[in-house]
Amino acid sequence: MPPSIDRRSFMLGVCALTATTLSLPRRAAAALPDTSVRSLRSGELVIYFRHGATTWSGVDRIEWPRERQRLLSEVGIAQSKLIGDQFKRLNLPVGSVLASPFARCRDMAEIAFGRVEERRELLGLLSDSGGREERIAYLRDKVSTPTNGTGNRIIVSHTSNIREVAGVALDEGDGVLLRPLGNGTFETLETIKPEEWSKI
Repeated sequence: MPPSIDRRSFMLGVCALTATTLSLPRRAAAALPDTSVRSLRSGELVIYFRHGATTWSGVDRIEWPRERQRLLSEVGIAQSKLIGDQFKRLNLPVGSVLASPFARCRDMAEIAFGRVEERRELLGLLSDSGGREERIAYLRDKVSTPTNGTGNRIIVSHTSNIREVAGVALDEGDGVLLRPLGNGTFETLETIKPEEWSKI
Protein backbone atom coordinates (compact mmCIF):
# COMPACT_ATOMS: atom_id res chain seq x y z
CA MET A 1 0.00 0.00 0.00
CA PRO A 2 1.44 3.42 -0.90
CA PRO A 3 2.29 5.65 2.07
CA SER A 4 -0.33 8.10 3.20
CA ILE A 5 -0.12 11.75 2.20
CA ASP A 6 0.80 12.71 5.74
CA ARG A 7 3.68 10.25 5.89
CA ARG A 8 4.93 11.24 2.45
CA SER A 9 4.87 14.93 3.43
CA PHE A 10 6.68 14.11 6.66
CA MET A 11 9.44 12.19 4.86
CA LEU A 12 9.89 14.93 2.28
CA GLY A 13 10.21 17.46 5.08
CA VAL A 14 12.83 15.34 6.85
CA CYS A 15 14.84 14.98 3.66
CA ALA A 16 14.70 18.71 2.97
CA LEU A 17 15.76 19.54 6.52
CA THR A 18 18.64 17.05 6.34
CA ALA A 19 19.90 18.44 3.03
CA THR A 20 19.74 21.99 4.35
CA THR A 21 21.56 21.09 7.56
CA LEU A 22 24.35 19.28 5.73
CA SER A 23 24.99 22.28 3.48
CA LEU A 24 25.41 24.78 6.31
CA PRO A 25 28.86 25.54 7.76
CA ARG A 26 29.33 25.75 11.50
CA ARG A 27 28.45 29.11 13.02
CA ALA A 28 31.25 30.72 15.00
CA ALA A 29 30.24 31.22 18.63
CA ALA A 30 32.44 32.50 21.44
CA ALA A 31 35.62 31.36 19.72
CA LEU A 32 36.86 29.64 16.58
CA PRO A 33 38.37 26.16 16.78
CA ASP A 34 42.12 26.24 17.32
CA THR A 35 42.73 24.71 13.89
CA SER A 36 40.92 27.56 12.16
CA VAL A 37 42.76 30.18 14.20
CA ARG A 38 46.11 28.59 13.37
CA SER A 39 45.22 28.53 9.67
CA LEU A 40 44.18 32.19 9.78
CA ARG A 41 47.44 33.16 11.48
CA SER A 42 49.37 31.15 8.89
CA GLY A 43 47.56 32.84 6.00
CA GLU A 44 46.24 29.57 4.59
CA LEU A 45 42.54 30.38 4.21
CA VAL A 46 40.14 32.13 1.89
CA ILE A 47 37.76 34.51 3.65
CA TYR A 48 34.70 35.31 1.57
CA PHE A 49 32.74 38.32 2.80
CA ARG A 50 29.34 39.44 1.73
CA HIS A 51 29.43 43.25 1.53
CA GLY A 52 28.40 45.10 4.69
CA ALA A 53 24.96 46.49 5.49
CA THR A 54 23.51 48.71 2.76
CA THR A 55 21.16 51.65 2.39
CA TRP A 56 18.45 49.61 0.64
CA SER A 57 17.77 46.09 -0.58
CA GLY A 58 17.17 44.78 -4.05
CA VAL A 59 18.99 44.17 -7.32
CA ASP A 60 20.95 46.95 -8.99
CA ARG A 61 23.05 47.08 -12.15
CA ILE A 62 26.78 47.59 -12.50
CA GLU A 63 26.27 50.10 -15.31
CA TRP A 64 24.32 52.38 -12.97
CA PRO A 65 26.28 55.36 -11.62
CA ARG A 66 27.50 55.06 -8.06
CA GLU A 67 24.76 57.27 -6.64
CA ARG A 68 22.06 54.89 -7.95
CA GLN A 69 23.68 51.72 -6.64
CA ARG A 70 23.16 50.16 -3.22
CA LEU A 71 25.84 51.68 -1.02
CA LEU A 72 27.19 50.83 2.40
CA SER A 73 25.09 52.35 5.14
CA GLU A 74 26.64 53.81 8.30
CA VAL A 75 26.28 50.35 9.82
CA GLY A 76 28.03 48.78 6.83
CA ILE A 77 30.90 51.26 7.07
CA ALA A 78 31.24 50.51 10.80
CA GLN A 79 31.23 46.76 10.09
CA SER A 80 34.01 47.21 7.53
CA LYS A 81 36.13 49.26 9.93
CA LEU A 82 35.60 46.73 12.72
CA ILE A 83 36.71 43.83 10.54
CA GLY A 84 39.81 45.71 9.39
CA ASP A 85 40.69 46.68 12.96
CA GLN A 86 40.38 43.07 14.14
CA PHE A 87 42.60 41.78 11.33
CA LYS A 88 45.24 44.28 12.45
CA ARG A 89 44.78 43.39 16.12
CA LEU A 90 45.21 39.71 15.39
CA ASN A 91 48.05 40.37 12.95
CA LEU A 92 46.40 38.17 10.34
CA PRO A 93 48.34 38.06 7.07
CA VAL A 94 46.37 39.34 4.10
CA GLY A 95 47.24 38.35 0.57
CA SER A 96 45.17 39.35 -2.44
CA VAL A 97 42.02 41.38 -1.81
CA LEU A 98 39.47 40.82 -4.57
CA ALA A 99 36.06 42.45 -4.86
CA SER A 100 33.06 42.78 -7.08
CA PRO A 101 33.14 46.17 -8.83
CA PHE A 102 29.86 47.19 -7.20
CA ALA A 103 30.54 50.18 -4.94
CA ARG A 104 29.38 48.44 -1.75
CA CYS A 105 31.88 45.59 -2.25
CA ARG A 106 34.79 47.72 -3.35
CA ASP A 107 34.19 50.20 -0.52
CA MET A 108 34.12 47.46 2.12
CA ALA A 109 37.41 46.01 0.87
CA GLU A 110 39.11 49.41 0.81
CA ILE A 111 37.84 50.39 4.26
CA ALA A 112 38.77 47.09 5.88
CA PHE A 113 42.02 46.25 4.09
CA GLY A 114 43.25 49.46 2.49
CA ARG A 115 43.47 48.03 -1.02
CA VAL A 116 41.37 46.15 -3.53
CA GLU A 117 41.51 44.55 -6.96
CA GLU A 118 38.19 44.81 -8.77
CA ARG A 119 37.14 41.67 -10.64
CA ARG A 120 34.10 41.63 -12.89
CA GLU A 121 34.07 37.86 -12.43
CA LEU A 122 32.76 38.57 -8.91
CA LEU A 123 29.64 40.41 -10.07
CA GLY A 124 26.55 39.04 -8.32
CA LEU A 125 24.83 36.22 -10.13
CA LEU A 126 21.50 38.04 -9.74
CA SER A 127 22.80 41.27 -11.26
CA ASP A 128 23.78 40.04 -14.70
CA SER A 129 22.89 36.73 -16.35
CA GLY A 130 25.68 37.00 -18.92
CA GLY A 131 28.77 34.90 -18.17
CA ARG A 132 27.14 33.16 -15.20
CA GLU A 133 28.97 29.86 -15.63
CA GLU A 134 32.30 31.63 -16.08
CA ARG A 135 31.77 33.57 -12.84
CA ILE A 136 30.90 30.40 -10.96
CA ALA A 137 34.06 28.73 -12.31
CA TYR A 138 36.17 31.76 -11.36
CA LEU A 139 34.98 31.74 -7.76
CA ARG A 140 35.41 27.99 -7.43
CA ASP A 141 39.01 28.41 -8.59
CA LYS A 142 39.65 31.22 -6.09
CA VAL A 143 38.29 29.29 -3.10
CA SER A 144 40.05 26.05 -4.03
CA THR A 145 43.53 27.26 -5.05
CA PRO A 146 45.96 27.19 -2.07
CA THR A 147 47.43 30.52 -1.01
CA ASN A 148 50.98 29.10 -0.91
CA GLY A 149 52.17 31.41 1.84
CA THR A 150 50.94 34.64 0.25
CA GLY A 151 48.47 35.38 3.08
CA ASN A 152 44.76 34.79 3.52
CA ARG A 153 42.90 35.47 0.28
CA ILE A 154 40.10 38.01 0.81
CA ILE A 155 37.04 38.11 -1.43
CA VAL A 156 34.26 40.68 -1.00
CA SER A 157 31.25 39.94 -3.16
CA HIS A 158 27.61 38.86 -3.02
CA THR A 159 25.74 36.06 -1.28
CA SER A 160 24.44 34.63 -4.58
CA ASN A 161 27.94 33.66 -5.71
CA ILE A 162 29.06 31.81 -2.59
CA ARG A 163 25.64 30.17 -2.24
CA GLU A 164 26.06 28.69 -5.70
CA VAL A 165 29.64 27.50 -5.13
CA ALA A 166 29.61 26.47 -1.46
CA GLY A 167 25.95 26.26 -0.47
CA VAL A 168 26.39 29.06 2.08
CA ALA A 169 23.96 31.95 2.57
CA LEU A 170 25.48 35.04 4.20
CA ASP A 171 23.86 38.06 5.80
CA GLU A 172 25.32 41.47 5.01
CA GLY A 173 28.76 41.78 6.61
CA ASP A 174 29.14 38.05 7.29
CA GLY A 175 32.24 36.15 6.27
CA VAL A 176 32.87 32.46 5.73
CA LEU A 177 36.22 30.71 6.15
CA LEU A 178 37.19 28.23 3.46
CA ARG A 179 40.22 25.97 3.31
CA PRO A 180 41.47 25.59 -0.28
CA LEU A 181 42.53 22.01 -1.05
CA GLY A 182 43.49 22.33 -4.72
CA ASN A 183 42.10 20.63 -7.82
CA GLY A 184 38.80 22.48 -7.54
CA THR A 185 38.12 21.30 -3.99
CA PHE A 186 37.79 23.15 -0.70
CA GLU A 187 36.48 22.74 2.82
CA THR A 188 33.86 25.09 4.21
CA LEU A 189 34.65 26.00 7.81
CA GLU A 190 32.94 28.59 10.05
CA THR A 191 30.82 31.59 9.24
CA ILE A 192 31.59 34.75 11.22
CA LYS A 193 29.47 37.83 11.86
CA PRO A 194 31.32 41.17 11.94
CA GLU A 195 31.19 41.47 15.74
CA GLU A 196 32.44 37.90 16.21
CA TRP A 197 35.93 38.76 14.91
CA SER A 198 36.60 40.45 18.26
CA LYS A 199 36.03 37.09 20.01
CA ILE A 200 38.91 35.35 18.28
